[in-house]
Amino acid sequence: MKQKNAEKLKRSQDILGELKEARGGSLLESHQVMGNDPNLINAFLQQYLNCNKNDVNIPKKYRELIVMAIGMATGTQTTTKVHADLAIKNGATIDEIFEVIRIIFFTCGVTKLLPALETLGDLFEPVDL
Repeated sequence: MKQKNAEKLKRSQDILGELKEARGGSLLESHQVMGNDPNLINAFLQQYLNCNKNDVNIPKKYRELIVMAIGMATGTQTTTKVHADLAIKNGATIDEIFEVIRIIFFTCGVTKLLPALETLGDLFEPVDL
């Protein structure tokens, strides 16, 4: 099902354009699905700007590690993977990533540890025996 109301669709497309620009030129499919409701995508854009562009004090690497941890704790694969990759691109080390994984294991248990490791499997090579 896709939004048919031309006015709402145009408003959503404008907001998606703003979000794409704010994100450095990329959108996820989930953002585009949200575009069926201009109010939802606008709310998402405003939250994105508030957390990533306006009055930001925590360095990007640490913000990405925090969001990655939240993704792990909630079992949200896309959040875990996207933000782990962004944390690495912003200077996070393997030790920092695995420290976060240990914190998730401690606070959330093995039921969050194993899915997080499976989700991040593409980013890390297994250790040979």
